[in-house]
Amino acid sequence: MALVLILQLLTLWPLCHTDSAPSVPPASYPKPWLGAQPATVVTPGVNVTLRCRAPQPAWRFALFKSGETDPLLLREVSSELAEFFLEEVTPAQGGSYHCCYGKPDWAPSVWSQPSDALELLVTDSSSSDYTRENLVRLGLAGLVLISLGVLVAFDCRSQNHAPAGVRP
Repeated sequence: MALVLILQLLTLWPLCHTDSAPSVPPASYPKPWLGAQPATVVTPGVNVTLRCRAPQPAWRFALFKSGETDPLLLREVSSELAEFFLEEVTPAQGGSYHCCYGKPDWAPSVWSQPSDALELLVTDSSSSDYTRENLVRLGLAGLVLISLGVLVAFDCRSQNHAPAGVRP
């Protein structure tokens, strides 16, 4: 009986007294948030900062691009926020990004759940083309409204000048 008790204690010892880091992050740590400055839609040549914010202080952050298994950029900071700088972006740098964080008590290859995806769009043309197109649309909409107003006015005027027996 004593031998069985000793064997059970020896099998439980590694589970209770381990110095190794966990291989997966605890589920109680929520995913981080990823944002872009100045915007998620930019023209080529603009500097973009991607900011990854963890729900609590972390010691390392990683930025991933969709389709890549290895981190695109790494930051080792003891903070809740890490910034990733993309200088003079090109259309090839557009795409879907997400970030993760790591804690000191996690194994080095373990990352948090990924943030929601951030879509970075690097356009060849930005805002002057859109402004011109929107002005044309607004002008056409104004012409349609004026035309409808004129038709309503003619209709009202024609009803006022109709003979007395024809009125509804």
